[in-house]
Amino acid sequence: DMIAQVVRHPANDDEVFVSDLTLLSGGAAANTAYACAKIGLSTAFIGKLGCHDTFGDKILNDFKEVNVTTKLIKYSEHHGTGSAYIALNEKGDRRIYAHSGAANYLSKEDLLEKELINTKIIFLSSLKNIEPFIEAATIGRNNKIPVILNPGMLISEQGLKNIKKLLEKIDILILSQNEYATLFDIEQCDLNEDLIQEKSSTLFNLGIQVIITTLGKKGAFLLTSSRAELLPPVKLSSLIDTTGAGDAFSAGFIYGFIRNINLKFEHLKNNVEIGNFVAGNCIQELGARNGIPNREDLNFFLNALNKKI
Repeated sequence: DMIAQVVRHPANDDEVFVSDLTLLSGGAAANTAYACAKIGLSTAFIGKLGCHDTFGDKILNDFKEVNVTTKLIKYSEHHGTGSAYIALNEKGDRRIYAHSGAANYLSKEDLLEKELINTKIIFLSSLKNIEPFIEAATIGRNNKIPVILNPGMLISEQGLKNIKKLLEKIDILILSQNEYATLFDIEQCDLNEDLIQEKSSTLFNLGIQVIITTLGKKGAFLLTSSRAELLPPVKLSSLIDTTGAGDAFSAGFIYGFIRNINLKFEHLKNNVEIGNFVAGNCIQELGARNGIPNREDLNFFLNALNKKI
């Protein structure tokens, strides 16, 4: 991620001054893997990078800092490591231009059953090419491993019909409000909890068991086929950068889910609250990873959460 800090976003045929330019490791699935490892989960990442180029080396080095397993990563001899160009204004609003690079050439042949069958969950995120996701989800389904999808805009904008084959193999779906609106081709300003409940019946009919829509300042909307609840976000001392908030939320949710793998609504609520906590910490620092809490901070929150329960 190349993050440019600006006073405002430019209009058409406009120019703005960049006050600071920062290079940080990114990528939605990579951010979630990093966060999972930092909060204490044994984590491996599968993706495709360029062959030892500058961006790829930085991603590997940053993974090693938190002990993410990198031996399953694939490499392309023909394409460089992907990158994203992010403009961030003073309000924390961002504009992202994503170049997938080598990541978009991850193939279903790169997904090996023997590399996946020992994991407790499979998490899939933000890759335009969904064929390897379908393969990974199929492996998960065949081996009774829960599969979580956080599609990102690159998948959501393909439309419900075009990603149906993937959704049929997913257990838990986590989307931002923009991703949800895009998936169903509705205006984001029209999206509310009632409409989410109405539209989600289509997703439940595909076999998805849990749907979570992150709604920014409103919190996260947890939905199963029989129950729904909006869970508010944590209170913030400041908001610096929303980059990676959804990735951090996913990591927190995964942490809770791993501790107690079941789909009971009360347990899912706990997992969403952990996701809100990790995301809330993330957006108080610049970049997708700098604000991720460590294991001690998370344990302190979990103790407080248990007392509340």
